[in-house]
Amino acid sequence: MIRTMLGLGFFALTATGMGQLPPAFLHGGDVSEIPEVEAAGGVYSYGGKPTDPFAIMHDAGWNFVRFRIWNHPRDGYCDKEHTLAMAVRARAQGLKISLDFHYSDWWADPGKQTKPAAWRDLPFDRLVQATYDYTKDVVSAMVAQGTPPIMVQVGNEIIGGMLWPEGHLDGENPTKWSHLAKLLDAGFRAVHDAQGPNRILTMIHLDRGGDNKAAVWWFDHILKEKVQFDAIGLSYYPYWHGDLSHLKSNLDDLAHRYRKDLYVVETGYPWAIDKRTAASQHLQGSTRGLLPDYTPTPEGQSKYLKKLIEIVRQVPGGRGKGLLYWAPTWISPGKKPTTYDNMAMFDYQGNALPSFDTMGKG
Repeated sequence: MIRTMLGLGFFALTATGMGQLPPAFLHGGDVSEIPEVEAAGGVYSYGGKPTDPFAIMHDAGWNFVRFRIWNHPRDGYCDKEHTLAMAVRARAQGLKISLDFHYSDWWADPGKQTKPAAWRDLPFDRLVQATYDYTKDVVSAMVAQGTPPIMVQVGNEIIGGMLWPEGHLDGENPTKWSHLAKLLDAGFRAVHDAQGPNRILTMIHLDRGGDNKAAVWWFDHILKEKVQFDAIGLSYYPYWHGDLSHLKSNLDDLAHRYRKDLYVVETGYPWAIDKRTAASQHLQGSTRGLLPDYTPTPEGQSKYLKKLIEIVRQVPGGRGKGLLYWAPTWISPGKKPTTYDNMAMFDYQGNALPSFDTMGKG
């Protein structure tokens, strides 16, 4: 995802030995489900051979993974302990790592940004401090064990803010924007204070991959609050965010307007729609909202991914820095399908699909 991060400023940091320049283009996926799938007996195969999934990523040419972080998840996964363990496995295969802080005990997204239960009754100043302390604790632990992330998202899809209600945006309400800015600043300061000798990039992540008007409105407001961050991350799912032309025009405009590096940090496309993938069972259980030129087949999924990589790479000024596929490893360990297994990059038997190699070619 990164060529010459932040222009001359980041190059100078790298040249003095204080930073670590990532690969020219980062390509991989958010693979946070792996421990849960493995614990349930799930097996991943590549070329017909059962293999460690992180080794499969390496062998296919991937160079980047993302892990989401929940504070105290109800099922125990995606917590600090599991994240540290996965980071060791990823680093052993030469993969770069990104962290995605949800600041919640469960999913945080445009429709919900629920505070961790332990933070529920904190006054605002202590909520800001808790954001700083928690972020610094996790990032410091990653650095200490020799698996520093190269990038950290402070919040997940925060078009409506984060850590509601204190950080919940309310239109043009200046108090709400000020609150969100303070929370973001706490997270970014924590990353910088924990990073050690190698610079860690900071990202703001919105879901509006195809919605330029909303993205511009949001970033104009947050920049007026003088929030300092390195990169913009967007989610893009065609059945929610429009066709590929909407994504392309949005990326191109944001690159020109803000002079920041851009990443598509979430995307997905079905490789099958059949009797196992009824609409009542799956995120994408029908052809509604799919792109006409990309069939819900293994070949269509691969073709979609290839086109998406092309669009990101062609962002003006070299500002398109990479692509992450969401949950490529979220497969069904048994006969009962997950809500996402027809969107993963493995078939129902756990065999890597053509899209896995397409992502590896970046």
